[in-house]
Amino acid sequence: MENSPSRLRFNSLINPQFNPAINPEVNASLNPLYNALLHPERNVRIGPKFNHSLNPQFTPSLNPNSNSALDLAKTMNFSGRYRLSPDAEVQGYVVHTINKAVFLIFDVDLQWVAYAVDNGRQGYNLFSPEGEWKGYLLRNGAGSLNEFNLEGEWVALIR
Repeated sequence: MENSPSRLRFNSLINPQFNPAINPEVNASLNPLYNALLHPERNVRIGPKFNHSLNPQFTPSLNPNSNSALDLAKTMNFSGRYRLSPDAEVQGYVVHTINKAVFLIFDVDLQWVAYAVDNGRQGYNLFSPEGEWKGYLLRNGAGSLNEFNLEGEWVALIR
């Protein structure tokens, strides 16, 4: 089975513990806490607090509470990408917006839980619906995205 827990947990293309090239705890150039170009509070072009065109709170076309076409509970129109735990359990779904730099994440109960903003460097910063910076997404060797919290721990996979 392609998404079995052992295949994700022990795949060096996906698991950052086995691959320093995709591990932000080892590779500071990937970590927005150490790389100002990736930090949404230091780089105004990628920070939704400064660039309101990236912020669903200020741009109704990006907000599923204002734009029912993005509300997964009403449309079931998701991108086909899933948010998985490192053990390959489905945790949620991805919905693309009209702004290619922003996508939304819904949990398994179809509640909007986060949005991601492209950092311009093969990754995304992750925010709560209220705009609180929660973590970041980095491309892995398998072509999907690893999700990290702000402490640099691998917490999920977007596939």
